[in-house]
Amino acid sequence: MAKNRRAPFRVQVVAGAELAYFREVVLGVRRRGFATGRMVFVDRWLDHEVAGDLRALVRRDGIDGIVAAVHSREEERRFAAAGVPVVNVSNSLLRPRLPVVTQDDVAVGRLAAEHLRACGCRVFGFLGHRGASYAEERLAGFREALGAGARLDRESPGAEVDAAAYARMREWVAGMPRPLGVFAALDTQALALMRAARELGLRVPEDVAVLGAGDEDFWVEFESVPLSSVRLPARRIGQAAAELLERMMTRGTRAARGVRLGGAEIVARRSTDVIYAEDEAVGRAVRFIRERAVENPYVGDVAKAAGVSVVALQTRFRAALGRTVLEEIQRVRVARAQGFLAGSEMKLAEVAERCGFPNSQRFSVVFRQVAGVSPGAYRRQFREG
Repeated sequence: MAKNRRAPFRVQVVAGAELAYFREVVLGVRRRGFATGRMVFVDRWLDHEVAGDLRALVRRDGIDGIVAAVHSREEERRFAAAGVPVVNVSNSLLRPRLPVVTQDDVAVGRLAAEHLRACGCRVFGFLGHRGASYAEERLAGFREALGAGARLDRESPGAEVDAAAYARMREWVAGMPRPLGVFAALDTQALALMRAARELGLRVPEDVAVLGAGDEDFWVEFESVPLSSVRLPARRIGQAAAELLERMMTRGTRAARGVRLGGAEIVARRSTDVIYAEDEAVGRAVRFIRERAVENPYVGDVAKAAGVSVVALQTRFRAALGRTVLEEIQRVRVARAQGFLAGSEMKLAEVAERCGFPNSQRFSVVFRQVAGVSPGAYRRQFREG
C-alpha cells in the first residue's frame, strides 16, 4: 500500500457476533470510524469468503485495512498475507505476529485475586484454557496478587467445556479443600464449575465462591445464583483498535505495537457474596452488615449482632479481614451503589437514598474514598464501554 494515503479509508471488520465481547468491540470500532469520518465500513465479506483468499477480497473491495478477531495460527498467517494493515482484537495467541489490541489480562487476574481475598478465601483455584494467551496472563496476574504463600491449584478445561473436561473439573473440585475461591478465565467455565459443585452437593458461595470473566448478560444470569464476573473494556478496545489501524493505514506500515487497556471492573453478584472467617463473631458481623448496610448501622449495632463488645469486634474484625467495621459498611454500600450506577438511569440523589446516604454530597465523598472516582465518572465508564 502506498504511503500517506488519505482518509476516508475502506475498512473491513471481521470479529464475529457470537460473543457479546466481540459485539462490543465491533461497536467501538464503528463508533470511532463514524465519529472521525475517516473510515468507511465495507461490510461485504461473508463467512465462507473469509475462509478463502483474503488478498483477493482486499483487491475486489478496495480494502485499506482490517480489524479482525484472529484466534489461530492458520488465521493469523492468512490475515498477515492479506496485503493491508491488520489489527487483531483477540488475545488468544501466545507471541502473536499481528499487533493486538486487548485488555490488560494480567491486571484482570490481579483484580480477581483481590476480590476473592476480600471474601476471606485462603485456598484458590483457577480455570483456564492452557496455551491461550488471555488465560495464561490472567493466571499470572492472579498468582502474583495472591503471593507465594497462597495455595493455588489449576484445572485446564478448553474454551468450550466438553464432557471429558467437565468430568475432570468435577473430580478436581470434589478433591479441593473448602471453603474455596475459584477464578475462571471465562464465564462459561465458571458456570460449568457451578453446575459441578451443585451436583456434588456443594453450595455456591458458602462452600465455593466463583468468579468469572466477560460479564455477558446472558451468562451471568443463567443460573439461580447470579455469577460475579470481571467486566472487560470491550468497546474501548474497539475504539483503540480503530485508532491504531488508522495510524497504520496513514503511515503505510503493517508493523505496529499492540495496545493493552486497563479499566476492567469486578461486578459482584451472589456467587461471591460471602465472607469466610474462622472467627464466628466476625462472620455474624459481616452477615449483619450485608443485610443492613443501606440502613447505615452504627458500629455498636454491628457489635450487638455479633455478640461481642465494640472494642473486641474492631480488633477481631481487622485481624480477620484487614479492615475496620466502618470500612466494611461503606464498602458494601458503595458496591450496591455501583450496581445502580452501572445498570440503571437513576439520578445520583436517588442512588444515594437507596444506599442509605443522607444526601448526594455525602454519597459522592464516600464513593470517591472507596472507589477512587466520583459516582458520575464511574457511570460514564460503563456508558462509554
